[in-house]
Amino acid sequence: MIVIDRIDDDIAVLEFDGQMIEIPSSVLPEDCKEGDILGFVKLDNTEILQEGKDRIERLKAMSNMGSGEIDL
Repeated sequence: MIVIDRIDDDIAVLEFDGQMIEIPSSVLPEDCKEGDILGFVKLDNTEILQEGKDRIERLKAMSNMGSGEIDL
């Protein structure tokens, strides 16, 4: 059984077999909400791979913001 634990913006957190799994919320049916039980989720690997790449790029950009030191 797959239960939608929560939907945060573009990420859905699903509980499946005692584990929490994050997927793009765009792969869920439009009328899904927290607490709904899903029979299955068909995932398009291309979209998931792109989401992973986007997250990596955002993390890289954040790490390039500087050392955090302030010159006085």
